[in-house]
Parts: sequence; structure tokens; C-alpha cells
Amino acid sequence: MSDQQPRLTTDRLVLEPFGEDHVPALAHASMDERVMRYIREPSPDYATAEASIRKILLQDNGVLGVWGVRLRDTNEVIGLGILRPLPDKSDVEVGYRLSVPHWGKGYATEIARCLIDYGFTTVKLATITATFDPENAASRHVLEKCGLRDDGITTAYHAEGTPLVRLDREDWLKGGNHP
Repeated sequence: MSDQQPRLTTDRLVLEPFGEDHVPALAHASMDERVMRYIREPSPDYATAEASIRKILLQDNGVLGVWGVRLRDTNEVIGLGILRPLPDKSDVEVGYRLSVPHWGKGYATEIARCLIDYGFTTVKLATITATFDPENAASRHVLEKCGLRDDGITTAYHAEGTPLVRLDREDWLKGGNHP
């Protein structure tokens, strides 16, 4: 196995190591209050958004990290996917962010399933977790469709805690959720 993130594909998407050509689309998404509603305050302007997105480029976790996500048929950058350690390094989490025109089309589930499958079958992780805002029913639904189940609260992001869901490798491999 290489010590770098691979390019991954699904029927409709390409997930590739996050790079410079992903920055503009994701900076614009970071200014959209709908996209950022459950994450943080939206960036007030493009320069601030771009600087924030560039910080993601500096987070090299070897085989884990951040992937830019494109549509296979048009090559358009539509968001990002993550499979990386939580800030407190307690677990590896899966996540996704999509620009608004691409919501409701099943892409978040496709991204999550692809990264979970990669994490379990290639990286051989024992468990994968995710966090979500309790008010974000859509994200919770995506995670449940992928087989993640309630596992309490984590303070990895802030002291008041965030709901945590978890999936074990064995459950993934026997559960049929993978691509």
C-alpha cells in the first residue's frame, strides 16, 4: 500500500487527494450559510474562505486525509470527503461537504460509503466514526444509511460535546452497505 491517498471512484464520483484545483469551488461553498450551517460561521469573503480551505491542504495524514470530489461525467468539483483522525486523535472519522446544487442526489452517501470501504478494506481500520450536529437530520440519515450507529458523545471538537456514531469493520464487511 502506498503512503499517500489514492484516487477513488464510484459510479458517479471521483474522489482525489485534495489539491489546488479544488480550492475555488470549496471556498465559494464555505461562504454559503446553508452549507456551513452545522459546521461553523460562513466565511465573510472569498479571501478568508480561501485561506481557511488552504489550511486543509496542509493536513497530510498519509493514506488518510481530505479528498476533493468531482462529478465523473462533467469533472465539476462539488465538494469534499474526509477520512482522518478526529482532532483529539481518539478515532478516525468520515465526513463530507457538498455545495448546495448537489444536495439531495445521494452524493453524500456515495462519498461516505466509498471512504468507509477504503478505510476498512484498504487501510484495515478497525472502526470508523462520524460526528454531526444534532439538528442536522439529513447528515444523520446519511450516516445511518451507511451503517453507523449511536456511540455517545465526543468532546473532540468542543467541550459541550457532539453526537458520535460508529461502525466496526466486521459489521461493514458483513452488512452489505459497501459499494
